[in-house]
Amino acid sequence: MSVDIRQLRAFLAVADELNFTRAARRLNVVQQSLSAAIVQLETAVGVRLFDRSTRAVALTAAGEAWLPHARAALAAVDRADAAARDLAAGRAGRLRVGLAATAALDLTPRLLRAYAERRPLVELVTEYHDFEDPSGGLLDGRTDVAIVRPPFTSDGLEFAVIAQEARYAVLAADDPLAGRAEIVFADIVDRAWLDIRSDPVWCDFWRVSERRAEPVRLGPLGRTLDDLLEAARAGRATGLVPASIAQAQRWPGLAFVPVRDIPPSSVAISWRRHHQPPTVRDFVTLASELGPERLVHGKG
Repeated sequence: MSVDIRQLRAFLAVADELNFTRAARRLNVVQQSLSAAIVQLETAVGVRLFDRSTRAVALTAAGEAWLPHARAALAAVDRADAAARDLAAGRAGRLRVGLAATAALDLTPRLLRAYAERRPLVELVTEYHDFEDPSGGLLDGRTDVAIVRPPFTSDGLEFAVIAQEARYAVLAADDPLAGRAEIVFADIVDRAWLDIRSDPVWCDFWRVSERRAEPVRLGPLGRTLDDLLEAARAGRATGLVPASIAQAQRWPGLAFVPVRDIPPSSVAISWRRHHQPPTVRDFVTLASELGPERLVHGKG
């Protein structure tokens, strides 16, 4: 016979009260049930734990020796119980957050910091993804939730759009267009664009394919933001970035000019439709509560 939690609680109540009537009242059980639990416990452990008489109850030497172990065991059970409730409620666990290459730079630390403050028991694991995976690791199951920039092929994914930003052309600092306050897409449509091998829907959006009469002219191959910046700095190719990247810091040798006649880029929280543990739901809710005015810097 093994010891169960009900018997442990009965033992500790009687050990604390040294009175079966008060111990039964404390546990909100009838005294007969409490006495039966103590007998079952003594049978299970193989020693007598209490000396009983009609006038007094006292711990035996074996009961005194076993008492700290019983307290530790019940405390462990209570901690496990609390941990299970935290996991079920999303207050604990592990959350893998994907950061797509063009996720708004200011948004990321602000949201992660706010989530960590709200859920200190959740282990946050971040994964950075380059242009080749605009889903931020969601489509291959490497992440639970991601900060992304739709559109891209997204079968099985859900989105909560939290902000929009203007798109800027990336140019060399000495480019003839670099000093303008803004440009139109026709000003750059015939230039070489960075060759990115990625999701076709995502590529079409960032190349503004719906506005092109001819196929895009491709320049050097690249897969990261740094590749795009270096190609633009050298005058070998151009591309588009969101306002949060264009305004994040001073980029030596580069200029960023807003393109006024193309749609903005959306910032969204995304997750898999059939994978919505409490940690994911909590992350999405927090992003919506904070809102774009507190998350996104340099909104276009």
